[in-house]
Amino acid sequence: MKTLSILLVVVSTVTGIAQQPAAPDEAAAAIDALRDGLVESFTRGDIEGLLKHLAPDVLVTWQNGELCRGREEVRAFHNRMMNGDKKIVREVKSAPEVLGRQLHGDWAVSWGNLNDHFLLMDGTDLPFNSVFTATISKQGDQWLVTAFHASINAFENPVVRLAVRKSALWVGVGTGVLALLVGFFVGRKRRA
Repeated sequence: MKTLSILLVVVSTVTGIAQQPAAPDEAAAAIDALRDGLVESFTRGDIEGLLKHLAPDVLVTWQNGELCRGREEVRAFHNRMMNGDKKIVREVKSAPEVLGRQLHGDWAVSWGNLNDHFLLMDGTDLPFNSVFTATISKQGDQWLVTAFHASINAFENPVVRLAVRKSALWVGVGTGVLALLVGFFVGRKRRA
């Protein structure tokens, strides 16, 4: 019985050692390398290189609220927004800044600022300065992004400011036209 107890302790200890995740420093270095690869691919406009850093079943929520499930949907979203005759975005620049990271064995969560800036095809200039959260997991021998969420302040952002400016312009033009029409008809009425 004593021998069996010792054997169980040894087996559980060896099994525990074999199943331990990578050391935090190794994992952090691998995640930093993943981040560098993502930024480099993004900066070059290399969608295929970027996709290699995403898990096959990745979930990505974009600033416009659109959700992509898997690499193919991410590729399709990118192509629709950035390529072809009907593309919406002329140029996007980003300087991601990781503000924090939680490491939990074979998965991690990073968050920070994208410091992103969009130039649309119609000339609209949108400095979003989005925030992001990324979930990263070790799959096999590599770390991959399994979920990514980017969002902007819903109450104070360049899209809201643009909408307010356009609304103010249309209200001003409409009010001016209405005032001219009222003046015209009042003037005609007085002459009659």
